[in-house]
Amino acid sequence: MLKKFAAFVFIMLLALPAIAEELSTKYFTVNMPDDWKVIMPPTENQGITSAVFAKNTSGVSVTMVVGPSSGADAKTIAGMFATQFKAEKPPVEKNGQYTFNFTQQEVPCQAWVAVQGDVFMVSSLAGNQKEALNFIKKNVKSADYAKLLPQ
Repeated sequence: MLKKFAAFVFIMLLALPAIAEELSTKYFTVNMPDDWKVIMPPTENQGITSAVFAKNTSGVSVTMVVGPSSGADAKTIAGMFATQFKAEKPPVEKNGQYTFNFTQQEVPCQAWVAVQGDVFMVSSLAGNQKEALNFIKKNVKSADYAKLLPQ
């Protein structure tokens, strides 16, 4: 009887759909789809949380950096990161956020910078930016900081 029960449980477990991995920080939650992987899980260092995600089958990746803005506005933070990433042009304001393009290891990238209250977020999209932005819109949620996500 115990063997039949164990076999039944095993078969039922096989029948269950795969449960997506969920990663949570104090700023955002990511529901990892099967075709994406975590390159660097959300890690906090000196109040700044960073995470990197990549699509399994292509060179698409998303990097998110979020933390206290220390009183700086989105334009200032965007300018600082644009200089650091050697952006092709100065950041441009879109929907209350700032964006700029840059190239990293010969891969086209786009950064989105936003500030909400005293928190900033830089979302860097590498490779196919439409796929990367789609990943964020479908899989990254934030109850308290939704305005930080690329719009």
